[in-house]
Amino acid sequence: MNANLLELPVLEENFPSATSKCEEEYTQISESLQRREELLAASAKASRLLLEAPDVRGVVPDVLRLIGEAAGVDRVNLMLSQAGPGGEPLLVVASEWVAEGVAPHLEDPATSACDERDFSGVCSELRAGRSVCLSKSDSPADYSAVGFEGIGTKTKAIVPIFVGGEFTGIVGFDNTKQRRAIDSAELSALETAAGVIGAALHRERLVDDVRRARERAAEEKVTELAKANAVIRGNLERLASEPDLHSFMGHMLLETTRQFNASSGSVIVSKDSLQEWRILAHVRDGQLDTPPFATSVPFAGSPFTEVFGRSPEPRYMNIEHGNWEIWPGALAFHRRENYSSVLIYPLVFGARNVGFFILSFRREAPEVQHSELLVALAQQATLAVQLTRLAYSAKEAAVLVERTRIGQEIHDGLAQAFTGILMQLGAAEEFQPCKKKNSELAGVLNRIRDLARDGLSEARRSVMALRLDQTRRAGLEIALRQLCERSTIPGRVKCTFEGGDFTTGLKPEHEHELLRIAQEALSNAVRHAHPSNVRITMTDEPAHWALAVADDGVGMEQDVELYSGEGFGLTSMRQRAGAIGGEWQIESKPGQGTRVSVRLPKRRA
Repeated sequence: MNANLLELPVLEENFPSATSKCEEEYTQISESLQRREELLAASAKASRLLLEAPDVRGVVPDVLRLIGEAAGVDRVNLMLSQAGPGGEPLLVVASEWVAEGVAPHLEDPATSACDERDFSGVCSELRAGRSVCLSKSDSPADYSAVGFEGIGTKTKAIVPIFVGGEFTGIVGFDNTKQRRAIDSAELSALETAAGVIGAALHRERLVDDVRRARERAAEEKVTELAKANAVIRGNLERLASEPDLHSFMGHMLLETTRQFNASSGSVIVSKDSLQEWRILAHVRDGQLDTPPFATSVPFAGSPFTEVFGRSPEPRYMNIEHGNWEIWPGALAFHRRENYSSVLIYPLVFGARNVGFFILSFRREAPEVQHSELLVALAQQATLAVQLTRLAYSAKEAAVLVERTRIGQEIHDGLAQAFTGILMQLGAAEEFQPCKKKNSELAGVLNRIRDLARDGLSEARRSVMALRLDQTRRAGLEIALRQLCERSTIPGRVKCTFEGGDFTTGLKPEHEHELLRIAQEALSNAVRHAHPSNVRITMTDEPAHWALAVADDGVGMEQDVELYSGEGFGLTSMRQRAGAIGGEWQIESKPGQGTRVSVRLPKRRA
């Protein structure tokens, strides 16, 4: 017997590469999260700077510097759309910030303006409200001219600016020293920052309109501007101090109905995770109130989506002569309260409606839809919605990073310790006392081995449950197969998957939640039901995907609800299913096993 066997290394064969990959993912996510948080903070500072400045154009360079440094780029330029001498559409550099040693555009006439017709491909994307990312190595010839791409640019992000639904210009973010990928989260933060500049340009346009009106002796316009600035400033301060979107929108809706003498109003926002429109706040006769009609409608198949969901234009309608139903129960409420008209004003971010202001009047009020104050309030509401979504996304990313770290700690510590125990047991069994027939020591070692194997399987299952979103990399079908393979314990429980090759078409976040439900159900079965077999199935139904986890264990002796508060994870599974719009169900009888299932509607094209 070689005594050195007792000192064999316990590291798994693939551990170095796995650790390196985890560290690389952790670093990328941490850097993206940090840049996004810095961009959000810079956007808030830029909002206040632009709002308090008497001359918006004068502080734009400082705003570009704030955003550029937060984004980690070395050149940011603001290009505005205007007609050339022959009526051609031009993008002209209006302001710019560059880091030290970077060539500016403003000092070179050849790069300070470009004709949109020379870059029709990218300009059509921008005018459609979609941001564009370019790279020096793979940009099409259409994009490659210096006048648009920039001197020495290696990577460029271009974000469109819309004012009042009209394409106004772009903000370009250049990296001239290195190529760097820009993920969707960073791009969303850049779009929010560009939206701040667009809101300021719109405010400047409002100021110019009022100034021209004042020159025509329209003092009423000056008064309206002062009122608008007071309202906007108050809302901005509230947005900076109010972390809850529901509360902020409630205050904003109260102010909006008061300014326009509306009898009631609602704020509707899109809830993408549930695929529905939801009422966030409702006001009636100057008081926050519970809506006396439905609080949500689905995206798919609802008249509200068909009529208003894709239209960026406000709609003013007369109730008395109309035969329409904009929301379940809303028409009856309007008629019962003797309302005369209603205004549906969309909250537009890029080219997509993220929500609506609904204002109801006991009078005719067609002029409200053209109010500049309403435009400004709608832009602030849109900014609040996007900032809240980005903040939630940042928190979710932080949680996933921490889960990855914990999973790595379990992999490096607990799993390696169990592997080492098994290897040491194998070495111990080579000693002569363990080879004797009917040896009590051999029986003890066998029991230790079984316990160590169970512990190693549990550790690996925990690592898999904590890993960062396997479904994004491999797909739900592969992730479920891997779950079964790694949960099988020879001689104790066999886990199988039935479903064939499939692609659900669901959002990655929804597939991720289905995987977590399967993990929880399987873990509960192995730990509490003592089954011999666990079967996971994924079924393609005409309108739904159906996931089921069934075992042949001991079943539940009491009512299912009694187990919810006893640490069996039933509440967690139910909440996960509900959060993605799924229908969760559990069936169990003593001695006949347990079946957990989720039915999730298929995603519409």
